[in-house]
Amino acid sequence: MKAIALTLFAGAAVLAGCASGPPPATDFPPGARTPASAEITSLLRGKSFTLANPNGSTTRVDHAADASGGLVAYFGGRSDSGTLRAEEGRVRYQLTTTPSACNDLRVAGNDVYLKRSNGQVVKLVPR
Repeated sequence: MKAIALTLFAGAAVLAGCASGPPPATDFPPGARTPASAEITSLLRGKSFTLANPNGSTTRVDHAADASGGLVAYFGGRSDSGTLRAEEGRVRYQLTTTPSACNDLRVAGNDVYLKRSNGQVVKLVPR
């Protein structure tokens, strides 16, 4: 999800250093498991998620319902489109103008977590 955002969203990574409050999580929750690529595809396909950024803003990622792997990400007052490819325990995002990213993804109960390229672990909150 660069997260999804993700270093996908380079702006969020830059702003991470400016955030106040407790430091962002860098570890997945205890008991989080590594999903297979087919499970990641089913977890993301046709769904929209919001991710909290360290500066208090949010990033929204809308995944296409079809098998195209398409997505649109909304962040910092702008948007970008691209595709994703699921792999075991990871998702690779290829966007048009934002840097590409490969992020680890874990599942804990019904919750999905993504580790951004800057090491921050964020929960994908369904919209």
